[in-house]
Amino acid sequence: MLTATRSTERGMALVMVMLITVAVAALAGGAIFLTGSSYLIARGQEQEQDMRNAADAGIELGRSALNGNPVLFPDSGFVTLFADQPVLDASGNAIPNTTRSIYLGPTGSSTGQYGIFGSVVSVINNRSGAVVVRRGELSQESFAKFAYYSNSEGSGICFGNMDQIYGPLHTNDNMCIYSSGARFRSSVEVAGTIAGKNYGTFDQGYLEHGAVIPLPTVADLNKLATYATPGGMNYTALAGGTSTQSRLRIEFLALDLDGDGRVTGPNEGFYRVYIDSGTAQADYITGTPPSYQSTTNDYKERNCGDLHTIGGVTTFFSAAYHYNPANAIPGGSITHSTNHTTAATQALQQTNSRCYLGGDEHLSVVGGKNTFVAADSLGYWLQYTATPDPSVVAGLKNLASNTVDTTLATRQVEAQYLWPLSRQFNPNSKGVLYVNGRVVISGVVHSRVTVAASDNIIIADDLQYAIQPGTVQCVGADILGLLTAGTIYVSDNVLNTPQPWGAAGAYKHYAGTADEFLQGVLLTLNSFTVENYNAGPTTSESCGATASGRGCLYITGGIIQGTRGAVGQTNGTGYVKRYAYDQCAFQTPPPYFPTTGRFYRNRYYEIDPVGFSVSGFFASLTPTP
Repeated sequence: MLTATRSTERGMALVMVMLITVAVAALAGGAIFLTGSSYLIARGQEQEQDMRNAADAGIELGRSALNGNPVLFPDSGFVTLFADQPVLDASGNAIPNTTRSIYLGPTGSSTGQYGIFGSVVSVINNRSGAVVVRRGELSQESFAKFAYYSNSEGSGICFGNMDQIYGPLHTNDNMCIYSSGARFRSSVEVAGTIAGKNYGTFDQGYLEHGAVIPLPTVADLNKLATYATPGGMNYTALAGGTSTQSRLRIEFLALDLDGDGRVTGPNEGFYRVYIDSGTAQADYITGTPPSYQSTTNDYKERNCGDLHTIGGVTTFFSAAYHYNPANAIPGGSITHSTNHTTAATQALQQTNSRCYLGGDEHLSVVGGKNTFVAADSLGYWLQYTATPDPSVVAGLKNLASNTVDTTLATRQVEAQYLWPLSRQFNPNSKGVLYVNGRVVISGVVHSRVTVAASDNIIIADDLQYAIQPGTVQCVGADILGLLTAGTIYVSDNVLNTPQPWGAAGAYKHYAGTADEFLQGVLLTLNSFTVENYNAGPTTSESCGATASGRGCLYITGGIIQGTRGAVGQTNGTGYVKRYAYDQCAFQTPPPYFPTTGRFYRNRYYEIDPVGFSVSGFFASLTPTP
């Protein structure tokens, strides 16, 4: 029994050893299996991350390609930048059956505003379709960022006389500074070199041999006509006149519609459009002073006259008004001869004489003297509506509107010729005025608006905002853009002070101050220049420490020009420049203002790849003006 028992025990032990051996073997096999699975999982995770990295890299490839060649970016739809590229893993090996395609196109507002302008979409595909989709939002840099830009500096024009440039400066050319010095308070980048660097003060340094930034094309600017048309804001100027004259004029003005004593309400911006009668009397619209002293009832005399203060109200009376025997000779603060011919001559010799755009008093309503008529022998206003909004009619009697008239019948007529800039009164407005031809502009702008012209733009008086730059947050600021394939002129009206005419050839200026104020971002494919900037005495008006010249030229916004135009000379003739930076024009440019073509500011988004359609994606985000 004992022997038998021991034999059984030995057998059982053998069985146990065999079972243990099998179990250990099974465990070992399981471990091998688990190790293999972990490897496969880890490898899959690595490939997934490689694909995500490749998708992200595709966005940067797209942005870099666009900055190298901005014309790749389409006006609508999308383009395929790269198709079916191999996707590499971290070791540089191609991931089997996996490719990357990169697409780009507009997906937001194409107005040139900051914010979403377009997208680069990077898609990783395998046999089952899209597995990783990345979207990069892109913005384009606006030309409105520059306080000063030129493609070419021109010949012999330099900064000097302590010119002040307060915002970013860029030129694709060489730049020079006179020994009289200039100060640059922001970034300075030139594609060439800077001569006279030791005469300049550079608050933020400078960069020579920088990047070249091309101007937009004529075709780019002409696109704005399509935006102006839906709002009825596309005009055609009559031919004739000279390069610094126009037969169509736009005058901006703001009305106090709600009677709060201000003209800064959301819907209080307007403008008027005046066209001459068909005779090329462009001086009348430009406000050019006569080159001679005359007492004949010539149309030029309607431009010029003097200001009488009667009963505390200052009102302009033209020389033609004085000359007309049917009119009582105005008194008040100025005493004239009782002879109408002599009074007309005296009106042109007062220290407060000046020349207005279209000069005749009904074109510049001040005080209680409103002689507005829809048309006269010289020209006519373009009517906006025969049934103006009652608030517009009422606003014409509010003091802050500066068009005060308590006569309801006159206000009812005048209101018909006020074109609104707000979408409340013109829901089809895109914020763009377009003129096919030449245009004269002036006035007080209250809106976010761009004026584009196929020919020259003539600035014929101060051009200012109702809301002064820097006084409100940018979302509520007034912004003006001027665009032309031609030239932007500061006209020979009040701006080129002083004008040599009147008694004994005395020099006079025809503005409230000798300084000139322009608020807006000016872009011209040719030049920005002051007409006859080098005419007149060299010691007439001071600007800061500069004792000679025509005063200061204050520009708040920016100047972008093909070839730099002249506004002054080293001997003091002309204006001393005070170019200021408008932070709001930089952050939220005027509507449809051109961009430099450079893309920046990415934001990455992951898009669900299930059922992804690239055409469907771009179609769903088609920009709407």
